[in-house]
Amino acid sequence: MREIPKQVWYFIAALTGFRLIYSYFLPLIPQEAYYWYYIQYPDWSYFDHPPMAAYSIGLGTWLFGDNFFGVKFMAVIWGALTNLFLYLTTIAAAEHFWPQSKERKTDLGMAALVLYNLTVFAHLYALVSVPDNPLLFFWILTLFFFLQILKTGQRRYWILLGIAGGLGLLSKYTFLALPPGFFVYLLYKKDQRHWLATVYPYLAILIMIAVFAPVIYWNWQHHWASFGFQFSQRAGSLKPFQTKYILQLLASQLLILTPLGFVLVVRVFSRTIRKWRSDSGLVYFSLSGAFIIFGFLYISLRSLVKMNWLLPGYLGLLAAAAIVWFAQPAFLKKRWTRFGIAFSVFLIIVMHLIQIVPNLPLGEGNTWSGWRDAAQKVYRLQLQSGGRRASFIFANSYKSASLLKFYLPDHQNTYAQNIYGRPALQFDIWGVPDSLTGKNGWYVFDNRREYKNDLKYVRDYFDRVELVKKLEYTFLNRYPTRTIYIYFAENYHGRD
Repeated sequence: MREIPKQVWYFIAALTGFRLIYSYFLPLIPQEAYYWYYIQYPDWSYFDHPPMAAYSIGLGTWLFGDNFFGVKFMAVIWGALTNLFLYLTTIAAAEHFWPQSKERKTDLGMAALVLYNLTVFAHLYALVSVPDNPLLFFWILTLFFFLQILKTGQRRYWILLGIAGGLGLLSKYTFLALPPGFFVYLLYKKDQRHWLATVYPYLAILIMIAVFAPVIYWNWQHHWASFGFQFSQRAGSLKPFQTKYILQLLASQLLILTPLGFVLVVRVFSRTIRKWRSDSGLVYFSLSGAFIIFGFLYISLRSLVKMNWLLPGYLGLLAAAAIVWFAQPAFLKKRWTRFGIAFSVFLIIVMHLIQIVPNLPLGEGNTWSGWRDAAQKVYRLQLQSGGRRASFIFANSYKSASLLKFYLPDHQNTYAQNIYGRPALQFDIWGVPDSLTGKNGWYVFDNRREYKNDLKYVRDYFDRVELVKKLEYTFLNRYPTRTIYIYFAENYHGRD
């Protein structure tokens, strides 16, 4: 850490300070509320994801309370740590793979930081608390430790790599796409193949599994529910080959990387193919992202792939792009480069504004508006009808149910589709208490297309279901943003 110059610390500190202040004004997105709900019931793991996101939120809310800042605090910290180790990885790579650039390593590291922070995802995933925050950090940390193995030959880095890799798996299952790149690189590089004949790579795998063991234990306790959902169920849902999903994915990557980042990532892969025999640094960074990026590109030919699933694969590629192009004065003088930088800044500013403008009408993209007000209104209705002892609150999705719980003044338990016999992810694990039978319910849902209103199912579980309130939320009192419905449901029959 002593070799890190002051300007790097200033850069990261300025980013972190801004994000901590800015996060205070941000709304809560449904996924954050869902992972916050997780940590109200601490466990070894959870249905959708390993536990790191929930633990991160738990730490933040333990320090600062159940508020927006507490939920988002660790997202900002993970973002700062990702920036720090991106810098360290870049300068280590410059020293090892491009020794002619050793004297400029500080400039190259700063170029990597700037290029990374010219992407939309570098900012977005340092402000919302989701599994991708720790995943990005442990991905770059593992890359750093593997690079130290190549540079120094010191065996202790295999131990550190195993620990970091295990923590990466505790963050998100997609971390599995990184280790294959390491093994392919060891096969590719003659002077590093000797490691494959030693115990250390396999010891690192065992350490990784040991750190990940709590998730395995949880799955064993719950009939392998999470593994089944994330792997076998998704594999079984693949459709025939089509172009719709891959075009959607490419468009989302163009946005979240920005055109500048997108073009540079493509150029890194292209240059690697042309120079794979002579430039082991490009091969190293390309292999770090190849399995996750091309794996999901292939899947997108048969299924929807979310835009954030590819993100960790870009970290090494952006470091390579910074070293090869972005830090070079001639490259920065090009007209398209300057335009790309300006457009990236514009997209980042728009992203920041979108999140703080109240009730911005983004269609399906606005997932947060209206829920705080709706929770207060349904809470008052519940109080008027006898309170929690007489009725409970439920929604048509795990996201809506989680937002309601967070915004309800008493943070009472809310329920999702499992109330009326539909799959509800982690809510199925928590189950439906027998004590709800015979109570009345307050059914809340919105007009987003992602989840149907499910009234036809709800009516089968109650004597009577009727609309009580229809809440309209608009932008500038003119443009519709969201409609939220509150139904009264009389006498819950229970799941039997």
